Amino acid sequence: MAKYLLAVDGSENSQRAALFLLSKVQGEKASAVTIIHVVNAQKEIYNFPPFTDYRDIEEAIRKQWKDLVDEQSKAFTMEHLTVNTVILKGDPGYEIAEYANKENFDQIILGTRGLSDFKGLVLGSVSHKVIHFAHCPVTLVK
Repeated sequence: MAKYLLAVDGSENSQRAALFLLSKVQGEKASAVTIIHVVNAQKEIYNFPPFTDYRDIEEAIRKQWKDLVDEQSKAFTMEHLTVNTVILKGDPGYEIAEYANKENFDQIILGTRGLSDFKGLVLGSVSHKVIHFAHCPVTLVK
């Protein structure tokens, strides 16, 4: 059974990555798909009013992304595929790769914002981190 890890973040490129994976696994009854999102509350804290309790921020963000992950999984369940959803917290690039390594995924699929190689390396993009740390093939969808 092929195990695929789809990283989502709500972006258009993330949607295209989901469509790419869906077209890849359609008709494959022996595929398992896990959809993952990593919450980075420290990055999103500025979208909340000052003095909001950090735990409340983290929980609000987690619920928002759980809804997105659940919505994204519907397309796969409609194709009668096994779908799991995972929400973690921390550094997205590192956490995605570590989860994939720990759970022995065959492939990671994720969207990329299209930063140049140099700019992405300087900024430490999620896709560059996943490629660096993952032990399985990584497909980037633009």
